[in-house]
Amino acid sequence: MIAFSIGTIDVYRYGIFYFIAFLAGYLFLYWIAKKNIFWTKFLRMQTFLQNNIDDLMLCIFLWVLLWGRLGHVVIYDFQYYWSHPGDIFKVRQWWMSFIGGIFGVTIALAILARKKRLTGKELLLLGDLIFAILPFGIMVGRIGNFLNQELYGVVVSDWLPRLWYPLFSILNDLNVFHVYTQIDTQLRVNTNFLSSFFEWLLLLIITMSIIRTRVKKKAPQPGQIVGVFFIWYSFIRFLLEYLRADSQLEFHGRFSVSQWFFIGFFMVGVAILAFRKKIK
Repeated sequence: MIAFSIGTIDVYRYGIFYFIAFLAGYLFLYWIAKKNIFWTKFLRMQTFLQNNIDDLMLCIFLWVLLWGRLGHVVIYDFQYYWSHPGDIFKVRQWWMSFIGGIFGVTIALAILARKKRLTGKELLLLGDLIFAILPFGIMVGRIGNFLNQELYGVVVSDWLPRLWYPLFSILNDLNVFHVYTQIDTQLRVNTNFLSSFFEWLLLLIITMSIIRTRVKKKAPQPGQIVGVFFIWYSFIRFLLEYLRADSQLEFHGRFSVSQWFFIGFFMVGVAILAFRKKIK
């Protein structure tokens, strides 16, 4: 949806929220770079951030944009874009996939790690900083989804208000249910609200608590936040997929396409937590 126009140029709400997310990430890393919170054997990371923060954010932005778009095209609408390849590059229909965005972040970090010759643990520590602020980006993205009437949930069953009216009333007052007027007039589960709460608020509290504890105890533990992020986010998204009713909910076997990826991400998180001490 268009937020405002400058002459013949339309500025879209989703683009504004993407800008806010990347700006928040940049400011967070800039603040980290100015603070002396890195431990003795990771002092090189302080210099890396101070000298390369612009390159880092630009690299992440470009690869997230590319792979987020590619992820949506390949994972969710491959048959359509195979028949309409020109639509892939339409900016006004630039739908993106979080799964693809994760691959984009990973590739961007790997490229910079190779270019700057970062060790495995330095790469994990850098990943911890990126994934610590990522929940905020998820939150503003969900706000954009909500305003665009995207990622809508399943219809609230008719028997729910009659059987559990007090619970229904409380949840409705909390905006857990919502009518997506651009879809239909039925009351649906507000999956954007649930995603914002579980994927943003709780996960952000967890990641920032880990950083605070690590700084206080002077225990770096590279890769801890990355592992926790993959495990928590994958678990929440796996469950929330059952409440979604948009076009992305297409089952292959017992699970949807997204759920298969989140199973894989969950295993990646477990592997990182299990083997991060052995990474050199």
